[in-house]
Amino acid sequence: MRTLHKLLTISLLLTLAACADRVEVPPAHVGKILTKNGYKPETVPPSKFRLDMCIFYCDKLVTLAIADFGHMEKFKLFMPKDQLNMNFDVRMTAAINREMIDNIFDRIPPLNNNIAVKHVYDTYAQPVIRDVVRRVVANYSINEIASSREALSQELFAEVSKALEGTPISVKRLGLADVQFPKVITEAKERAAERRELIEQEKAQFEIQKIQMERDLEREKMNRAIAREKAMGQKEVNDLLAKSVTDKYLAYRTLEVLDKMAESENKVFLPVEALGTIGLQQAVFADQAKQIARKGH
Repeated sequence: MRTLHKLLTISLLLTLAACADRVEVPPAHVGKILTKNGYKPETVPPSKFRLDMCIFYCDKLVTLAIADFGHMEKFKLFMPKDQLNMNFDVRMTAAINREMIDNIFDRIPPLNNNIAVKHVYDTYAQPVIRDVVRRVVANYSINEIASSREALSQELFAEVSKALEGTPISVKRLGLADVQFPKVITEAKERAAERRELIEQEKAQFEIQKIQMERDLEREKMNRAIAREKAMGQKEVNDLLAKSVTDKYLAYRTLEVLDKMAESENKVFLPVEALGTIGLQQAVFADQAKQIARKGH
């Protein structure tokens, strides 16, 4: 009889052991044991273990992800200052507030033994974030947003972080993304960009023309300088001739010319009076100029 009792006891223990599930808290998660009387107070870190043996009610392991997660909210907002609609996204990196883990387990029901982070975000963070973003962005004009997106993103991050204090969600990064300006604004900006491009092209063309004109001016200066040097050289020759060609010299050169003419087969006889003519004097003068020029070289 005792032996049979022992066998029944062992069989019952084995049966109870078989009912104790083997469970796991994955990395980047925490867990809590859910009993028939509610959650046990301690939080279970990532680990593998077996639940307590049970007969009528078996405990359960409920997990919650605590890793950082990315999220995006889409907006279509009426901009009061411009009286236009504008579409944009707000992208963020958020995480579970570790100080609020007990609060999450107490207030968010699990689904398939897991509390989804999205459920926590949708419950506590999404309404707050959407309200804050709409309120802050509506204070700006579309042009201000276009020129100050970084500053606006910083303001949004500060305001959202402040609004989420004391909630189960904390935001680590947040900013504007994929801003889609109204078509009328986009077209106006494109036309302004085209005008700026035309102005830049005109400026570039003006600079080219300016360089060409400066080049032409330098060339003219050089030509004038060359002409001036030539004129000064000719003047020096004329001055030298004026000083060296005297009446006596002209008479002497006249006789030399007559001697050469006498030796030439093409003799031309001139009246004596013609020897003093201007034409003969010019011939003598030209011959003298050639000699001076040859000595200069």
